Amino acid sequence: PVGFQDRMKVILSINLACGYGVERCVTTATSLFNKYKNGEITELPAELKTTIFNTVLSVTPVTDEVKENWEFLWEKFLNSQQATEKVVIYYALGLIRDEETLLRFARDCLDETKVRQGDALYILGTSIPRTKIGREVSWRFMKENWASMTEESTENLFGFDVYVSGVLEDFSDEATLAEIREFFSDKMDTLGSGAAAYDGALQSIVGNIAWLEKHRASVEMYVDGKLGLNGEKINRTTITLSLTLR
Repeated sequence: PVGFQDRMKVILSINLACGYGVERCVTTATSLFNKYKNGEITELPAELKTTIFNTVLSVTPVTDEVKENWEFLWEKFLNSQQATEKVVIYYALGLIRDEETLLRFARDCLDETKVRQGDALYILGTSIPRTKIGREVSWRFMKENWASMTEESTENLFGFDVYVSGVLEDFSDEATLAEIREFFSDKMDTLGSGAAAYDGALQSIVGNIAWLEKHRASVEMYVDGKLGLNGEKINRTTITLSLTLR
């Protein structure tokens, strides 16, 4: 029988392959998901469920099929009674590269008839901001809803520190850093339990900016002319976008 470590290596390899868009892996994951969605199979392999969900919702461009897959998983989330399954699903839901869908997801997180109050800020802070478009949507949503979200003491908002750090810490440009500082300049007293997370997020952004400035040129030089996983040339534009989107 296959040992635990060997099995984990296989699972990790599949996860990496799908994450990097290897065609065979994406095709297989999509096929399994479609069978699951259409009722041809009642369950997916537990150790691959996260990879499969993440893969089908990360597809770009966002087609009607991708949106249908999102709706299917959203319904699964709403109807699931299993906490572990809900976590797997909500992490995947934030990966869709569609602004309208992500905004709707963010709004629904604040609807206690759909998402438990104890889960809302965790989803807003750990699911939606996982991509570049997700971070931008999350930051805009935070600005637009800050007043209503902090009407009551933020000390009582479960996961508020996770929300603040999750939305802010992965930005890596001076313009957004300045915008964040300006926005919170007169709101520091509303941060409550998120104050330390806010300070930590600013430090992370400064570090991200410094890392990009230090390493961008050398990484671009190294990969220029190399082959990507899909056989296409990786050029400096590609790696620059990749570094910025991380």
